[in-house]
Amino acid sequence: MKRQRKTEGGIMGMEHIREILRLQELGYAQREIHRATGVARSTIQEYLRTAKQHGLNYVRAGVLRDGELREILKKKTPGRKRSEVEEPDYGKVHSEYFSRKGVTLELLWTEWVAATGGGYSYSTFNRRYREWAKIKSVTLRHEYQGGEKVFVDYAGEKLSYWLGEVEHEAEIFVGALAASNKIFCEATDSQSLTNWLGSNTRMLNFYGGVPGAIVPDNLKSAVEKACRYEPLLCRAYEEWAKHYGTAIIPTRVQKPKDKGKVEKAVQDVERWVLAPLRHVRFSSLCELNTAIRERLEILNAKGMASYGGSSREELYLGIDKPLLRPLPKEPYVFSEWKKARVSLDYHIQFEDHYYSVPYRYVRKEVLLRIREKMVEIFHENELISAHPRSRIKYRFSTNPEHMPPAHRAVKSWTQGSFVSWAESVGKETLLLTNAFFSGNRHPEQSFRSILGLQRLAKKFGNAVLEEAAHVANKRHIVSQRFVRLLIESKYKEIKTPLSHGNIRGGNYYH
Repeated sequence: MKRQRKTEGGIMGMEHIREILRLQELGYAQREIHRATGVARSTIQEYLRTAKQHGLNYVRAGVLRDGELREILKKKTPGRKRSEVEEPDYGKVHSEYFSRKGVTLELLWTEWVAATGGGYSYSTFNRRYREWAKIKSVTLRHEYQGGEKVFVDYAGEKLSYWLGEVEHEAEIFVGALAASNKIFCEATDSQSLTNWLGSNTRMLNFYGGVPGAIVPDNLKSAVEKACRYEPLLCRAYEEWAKHYGTAIIPTRVQKPKDKGKVEKAVQDVERWVLAPLRHVRFSSLCELNTAIRERLEILNAKGMASYGGSSREELYLGIDKPLLRPLPKEPYVFSEWKKARVSLDYHIQFEDHYYSVPYRYVRKEVLLRIREKMVEIFHENELISAHPRSRIKYRFSTNPEHMPPAHRAVKSWTQGSFVSWAESVGKETLLLTNAFFSGNRHPEQSFRSILGLQRLAKKFGNAVLEEAAHVANKRHIVSQRFVRLLIESKYKEIKTPLSHGNIRGGNYYH
């Protein structure tokens, strides 16, 4: 989920802070938050402590601008002097740590500090416990709680469907609940982002609830930049996870054991779903998925010897279904995210259409959220502009409120507004104004001429303009310059000659 490694004032990108707070409020341990965000656990601990100190939660962080949130997190907690303390019983710590879901090392450290009345920092406690566990060669078996995780991936094998005489290969999406092993699979025409999010959404509808976390592989539709330590998630996938209130924890690169559940599920799908359908000719993707659902129902009802003969469906009803979180009332609406920079005309470009933002954001980088019918523009987590999405190329969607005052005044020029002004001056000015518009001139030329008349009225008064307009109309002269010269010649100021010893008078030449 890490968007940008660059820090400002020693503070990481604000989107990471919000994600850490969100996952912490959902009840995830720091090691799980570390896996989901790629942020070091010591750093997670530091920011959570600072956030708690200042009463900062995910909801509040979500409405704060990046600069406001950054200022809060710059306030550091004063350091404490380490005292000599007795080492905790790490054997007891280890036993408590794996005793039940929800027990974290931070909780155990907090209890130890409270019991001893002192102690060293959580990072030191964490490090010494890890060193102890390494010496003891502790091997942890993966045991999943009901509703905890779903593993997702695409199968290596594909099926084909025919549109007329053209054959198309379908990708097979596979998901598996960690505790019950119940499998979901479907065919899509590609591994595109739209299909990926659609398959994830339909999978949750199939399970009838939301798991605590979803574990994908490092495929391009889910992860923009694969990294063993800091995978960069697709922004749309992050938004999808926030909508459903779950976490995305990609597997480590080249670590197939991290997704053993879905690897086994893919194998079972290839054997019991895809292989029996290999000779069937499907005339559409919908027909192919109907056949897949029928075979999938048989697979999930099949008993598993390693689970005492219980089927995946039976385990799902008893273990996973009661602990899955409810689905949100509204389905997820797909949106794309793109970066853009505001040009000098206070517009950004998307799909060859131009959308306005307030002019004070000129040259600044913004983030676009593109929905099916709307384009929303954000700057530092603040919505600054929203427009109906237009697919007309090389046109502008401009909100007048986004324009500088001078530009707004120009855009307000209309023939009607100028005619109304002329009526307020008098019938001669109105007649001259209509003459400007009745010619073959461009409207903007007429606007400029009438602006000149307005300036004359402001300087000399409406009565003087009305008199000069009467002369122009009588002579059939449609010219602002003529009216101006007529007025200026009548009211020309007579300047007093300068008197100076070095200036020759008129008598000198006679």
